[in-house]
Amino acid sequence: MISFPGLDEIDWSALRHLYGSAEDVPGLLRAVAAEDEPAGAVVPLQNVLYHQGGVVCSAATAALPYLVGLAEAPDVADRPGVLEIIMLLAGEANRLPRIDAGWPDAWAAALPRLTGLLRDPAVHVRRELTITLAAAVADGDAVVTALRGRWAGEDDRAVRLGIVLAAGDLARGCTAAVLPEALAWLRDLREDEHAQIRMAADLALAQAVGAQRPDLGMLVDAVRGDIAAWEDAPWVGGVSADLVEFHGAGASHLLGWIAGRLREDVVARTGLAAAFLGDRDPDRRVGAARIAADLLSRWRSPAERLLPGLAELSDDPSPAARARATHLLAALEEGPLDDPVSGRSRADLLAARLDDRARLFHEDDARISDIAAWGLARRGDPRCLPRLVERLGGRIDLIDISSGRSAPFTPAPPPLRHVLAPLAAHADVLLPAVRARLADPDDSRGLVEALEEWGPAAAPAVPELVHLLGTALAGHAARAIAAIGPAAGDAVPALLRPAGPLAEGTSRRPNLVRRWAVWKVTGDHAALLAALDGAFERGDTSGPLELVADLGPLAAHHAPRMRTLMDSQSPWTRVKAAYAYYRLSGDGDVASQQLWPEVHELARGTCRPVGWAALRHLTRIGSASSNRPWVLRELLDSDVRHRTGNGWRAFTDDQELRDLAERLLGGA
Repeated sequence: MISFPGLDEIDWSALRHLYGSAEDVPGLLRAVAAEDEPAGAVVPLQNVLYHQGGVVCSAATAALPYLVGLAEAPDVADRPGVLEIIMLLAGEANRLPRIDAGWPDAWAAALPRLTGLLRDPAVHVRRELTITLAAAVADGDAVVTALRGRWAGEDDRAVRLGIVLAAGDLARGCTAAVLPEALAWLRDLREDEHAQIRMAADLALAQAVGAQRPDLGMLVDAVRGDIAAWEDAPWVGGVSADLVEFHGAGASHLLGWIAGRLREDVVARTGLAAAFLGDRDPDRRVGAARIAADLLSRWRSPAERLLPGLAELSDDPSPAARARATHLLAALEEGPLDDPVSGRSRADLLAARLDDRARLFHEDDARISDIAAWGLARRGDPRCLPRLVERLGGRIDLIDISSGRSAPFTPAPPPLRHVLAPLAAHADVLLPAVRARLADPDDSRGLVEALEEWGPAAAPAVPELVHLLGTALAGHAARAIAAIGPAAGDAVPALLRPAGPLAEGTSRRPNLVRRWAVWKVTGDHAALLAALDGAFERGDTSGPLELVADLGPLAAHHAPRMRTLMDSQSPWTRVKAAYAYYRLSGDGDVASQQLWPEVHELARGTCRPVGWAALRHLTRIGSASSNRPWVLRELLDSDVRHRTGNGWRAFTDDQELRDLAERLLGGA
């Protein structure tokens, strides 16, 4: 059993970690030492010392010598896991302007012990160590010298790959005393007899010398060769066996890792994807499809080159490849519209996948057929209807699982409400199944929102919507009834009844929306106007603004209030108030002056949903926008995809923004 000299002499209760007092750290360290095999004891230790980063706490400083001791001890089961904690902390220390005052001295004492592990007999420790040492950028000279000193005596191919990559990552921390020779060494390794070493050296040089682009031909040749060494290299990472069918195995992850090292080099990443879309190895095809999905969710220009290969891949034997190819065919509006190989249209390729029941994820019921149905639905193609009716009759997932802009691409289809929204013309086919689902309020919100999009076409569902007025979905049901308009006359008595406690909760807004719905159905705006007056008197400025805007001149007496709210600190309040002011006063010039700054932010690359709202409002205002066409052209000329999220939302966000900009330019 490993000993911890002096551990109990430290006043851990006086130290802090990410969750407060560090008095639990000694027990967490001992738990790691006590494991007979890796069983997760490093996880709670990493959580309290690092969590999501952002600080190097006093507990991390005090724990560092003991972490190094655990990494050195041959009988510790999860030495690589301990090294990962050290790597994370070292990386934060290099990045953050303020760290615990004792950390630099603790790190200086730890570093020689860590570099000494380059000679450790355990190969899995040496493999992980290269990543850990790569984080020590501030000590580039010492670490690169140690790495190169180990090169001749290292016989493990994965460790050798890690040594090369670490040297490239550390180059920016090297001085003139070490850097020239290190770069010369990496250049020499580009001529090594082993293709994987050549590739690692090429990528390392690109990391070390920002102006140097990797040799795409060298990368492609290496990936087409024997890549077994990379499967043992922690740099690339792997995937558990139960996830291989959804994400691919070794070659797929290697390709994804290489694409990540290429960073913003769109040309190189496109070339890498194109080289393997038609590869004989299914795992390489999956990797290429993953690169293509990430590329196309961020940039538009690769579509022309990649779409033909993706069209072929949509019928691939590998479900993971088919899923991503089908998703991209469904999502993309730009690029070639027809498959030059088969002569079929993109819609035909999607229709061919409507019976594809391959699952998209390990623990989810989404299928490739759902992606195909979405792609056809957004094009108004009725071939999607049988699959959607089938979905409505079984298990449906109405949760939006789209990811943030920086997250990896996911092939998940949109929630069903987004799929159904464009299909008002086919409401007669879909409504029986939709109405049957509305009986369960817990399963209905997305469907009610889809009915709101359908408007008058959803009129047959008024009885179900009236029932929902007595549930927690009252506000959503009232909005759908309002969108239906005069055809929802039978709902008026229920709308006029006060909202119950379940529907209203602690908010008065459901009653506001009910009165708005009464106006949209009957044309009587008196009750709505009185309710809005009361809301403003209570200081409620967020909920009523859209309703006031909809009333237009009928609420003209609130125009001064809207003018005041245009100075709010909240961008959403400013944007909503500006449009409401225009609707109430007819003054498009003043309103536009408040809306344009958000569009400028979009052109600068700051993508927030409020920017889309501002552009929608400017499009409605129309002629008042004619003095800023350059902003719109900048949006349209950009190759970057304007998006608030990743996955399907990256494409729909970008397309909507471009459509709005074109409409606004056309009316200027």
